[in-house]
Amino acid sequence: MRRRTSTGCAYRKTILPQLVDRALLAESAREMGLDKSPEFAAQRERQEQKLLVEMLAKKLADTVAAPTVRATDRYIAAHPFEFAQRQKFYVDQIRFAQPASTQALLSLGQFRTLDALADGLSRSAIPFTRDHVLIDTAFLDPAIASQVAKQPLVDPILLPYKRFYTANAIIQRLPTPVSGDVARGLAAEILRRKSIADAMGQTLQKARKDAAITYQPGYTPDGRSSTASKAIQDATEHRSDAATATSGVPH
Repeated sequence: MRRRTSTGCAYRKTILPQLVDRALLAESAREMGLDKSPEFAAQRERQEQKLLVEMLAKKLADTVAAPTVRATDRYIAAHPFEFAQRQKFYVDQIRFAQPASTQALLSLGQFRTLDALADGLSRSAIPFTRDHVLIDTAFLDPAIASQVAKQPLVDPILLPYKRFYTANAIIQRLPTPVSGDVARGLAAEILRRKSIADAMGQTLQKARKDAAITYQPGYTPDGRSSTASKAIQDATEHRSDAATATSGVPH
């Protein structure tokens, strides 16, 4: 007969009142008619779609073959800044909106310190934020990772980030190489995630072909590959995050 541990009982005593409170508040919301609102219906549909896409990713994952040792070793060799040459950097970072012109961006390269750049941005009335952040080469474009790895300490380096630019002065380098079985396990998960994304892309491509989709003028998609779909990225990254969390390897 299984004994109940004190830890388990304490957890139940903590979580049960929260579940009861949530149920009571939800019932109060229903009494107010909030479950009949268009906003509730739209959010419930989005949540259902998200869950179904994640379940599709899980189902397709069960059909994907595990990558071979040769494939994982080839991936590791081709991505040194994710594995053997992986580094993390503590940087003093300034983030600012992308300048209106290339000339304006190039003019920011004249500043040799972040303090000087901050003064220049202030004089130009360009909003910015400044903070200390951690950068991991495993998440950078390989060309940028190579550039950052060779950057002298303290010297600012301009890097694009979505619709922003960042100026980064490296404070400290932390070599964090990943090798051996850990590297193979991580590379295998990355390749598996790519295979799942490809399978979902094929499913999406077929669904698009079978569906009669029309767009109003000005809203026609730009024709990117189906594997670049945000829905696919979210679903496959969700599965990858869960897998890497159990491996104990940050990525």
